[in-house]
Amino acid sequence: GRRRAPLHMLPLHAWAVGLANGVGLRPPMGYSSWNDCASEVTEARIRRVARALVNTGLAAKGYTHVNVDEGWLKSRGTTTLAMEEDTAKFPSGMRALGEWVHAQEVPGAGRTLRYGLYTSRGTCQCSTKQYQGPGSSGHIERDAAWMVAAGADLVKVDSCCGSQQREAAMGDYAAFRDALNATGRPVFLAVCGWNAWYARRGHTLGHSWRIALDGTNWGALSHCANVNARLSKHASPGGWNDPDLLQGTGKGSNDLPSNPHGCFDPSRIPQSRDWYLSERQVRAQMTLWAVMSAPLIISADPSQVESSVLATWGNEEVISVNQELRDGGPYQGHRLAGLDLHYDAALKAGSGTNVWGKPLPAGALALAFINNGPNATDVVCDRSCYGPLAGGSARAYALRNLWARADLGAFSPPQTLVAKAVAAHGGAAMLRLTPLAAGQASSRHQQLRGGAFEWRPCREASPTGDWGGQCGSAKAVRGGSGKRRPKLRRNAEGQA
Repeated sequence: GRRRAPLHMLPLHAWAVGLANGVGLRPPMGYSSWNDCASEVTEARIRRVARALVNTGLAAKGYTHVNVDEGWLKSRGTTTLAMEEDTAKFPSGMRALGEWVHAQEVPGAGRTLRYGLYTSRGTCQCSTKQYQGPGSSGHIERDAAWMVAAGADLVKVDSCCGSQQREAAMGDYAAFRDALNATGRPVFLAVCGWNAWYARRGHTLGHSWRIALDGTNWGALSHCANVNARLSKHASPGGWNDPDLLQGTGKGSNDLPSNPHGCFDPSRIPQSRDWYLSERQVRAQMTLWAVMSAPLIISADPSQVESSVLATWGNEEVISVNQELRDGGPYQGHRLAGLDLHYDAALKAGSGTNVWGKPLPAGALALAFINNGPNATDVVCDRSCYGPLAGGSARAYALRNLWARADLGAFSPPQTLVAKAVAAHGGAAMLRLTPLAAGQASSRHQQLRGGAFEWRPCREASPTGDWGGQCGSAKAVRGGSGKRRPKLRRNAEGQA
């Protein structure tokens, strides 16, 4: 399929960073129980979700990690000090559950599911009103060995009840890195430290690192994207900036009082009161996380979510944008136009438009258009927006609308791309641009098909309000070759 870049495209240094164990060469994909269940996760839930990943086809598309987040660990042995699971919630035990996960067959792929466990580097787990558990402080080597013996392919290490001083935190994660290395098992280490400063040294500690506080709703996730916009250079095969989990709408998760298959009662988990997204925002998050090469870790039961949400997470063309990496990078997309996005989930009020772009193999590009403002609006990307990403390497591109799964026609720089009437408060659109050989574009002036996008000649381009970026004037000047070329106007930031 198109979602996996060939291994020969990965740089050799990818094998020599972080845990140096060959995992995490692409952003991980799968499931985590946290926003689905909070601390009320059970063995039955993990089995249900693992089956759902297989039965919905998500596992065959790459969603293979099945990660048990907070809530499984009850105590330590009185004499051994070893981790002890809550047998009321996990009656088979964590090792047996891991064996069961590993034994599941993914059609066309085999036994590809991976198993993840959670702890915190401090003296306690992060805890909820319903759950408290011991942390790994003072027990790092013992706990790492225990989780690996239970079959963990991924270990997420949170930061609750631990020192938040930078060097002390880095030291704790380095100790986890070394303890996992000592087991001899290739394990993905997910650093959950909630700070952007992990990015600079993330590759020396683990395979992903949380760069902000929890992305509980669209406002918080917009903030995560804003933070990640400054961290692109730190992502590469073997280590990824993590702006947090893929959120659902709450259906099948926090509706236990009315749904026998729900996971928790929100009145018993007060911290969940502002969780979740609208269906529109689910798509906007997937759009941004794809171009940001972020981990695609769903935190909902795929067997219960809305059909539109399942279609969003299962769109193979969007997954491909996340998983494909251009040889030599950059490996994470960049914000090309717009300032920080804002959204207040309580007031349902927001502002800002963005265009993000990611380079893909063979000269292809992906563009993401986001609108957090109060009204539907056209989001514009002119040559000053896409030019640095394109690098002038293609005379024309074939355009494909990834959410509509529709070919739109040809596009030639310096024309301006316009995503038309992008919906308010988390609206999104997405394009893939594939280079065309000389002469393949039948006409530089053909109209794009489908209606959701259009191109405009430079003389018709105009600013959106959030950013400048007029493509060109109605006049033209002669270049050194004697050919006429458009004269670029400078945008609001003085850039051509």
